[in-house]
Amino acid sequence: MPSHADTAVGMMDGAYFTSRKDILDFFNELLELNLTKIEQTASGAVACQLTEYIFPGSIPLKKVKWDAKNDYEYIQNYKILQVALQRTAFSDM
Repeated sequence: MPSHADTAVGMMDGAYFTSRKDILDFFNELLELNLTKIEQTASGAVACQLTEYIFPGSIPLKKVKWDAKNDYEYIQNYKILQVALQRTAFSDM
């Protein structure tokens, strides 16, 4: 009978070595985007869209700054994300 330690995912597991391309492909396919660089996710807009996908109705998408270029616009997106996550199951963790 295998122990819990035998089935645990270790730090050297392949899951910890996902390429940028794989991550971009995942976001592009799931959210129907056309991202070409991982840096395009820095504004928080993709995180908001992913959260809305997982928890429908949790993000007021019309308030998200999709073309954010400055830090203060990024912060606005992350505040929207923070409020949404506080209202979901994540707030109980």
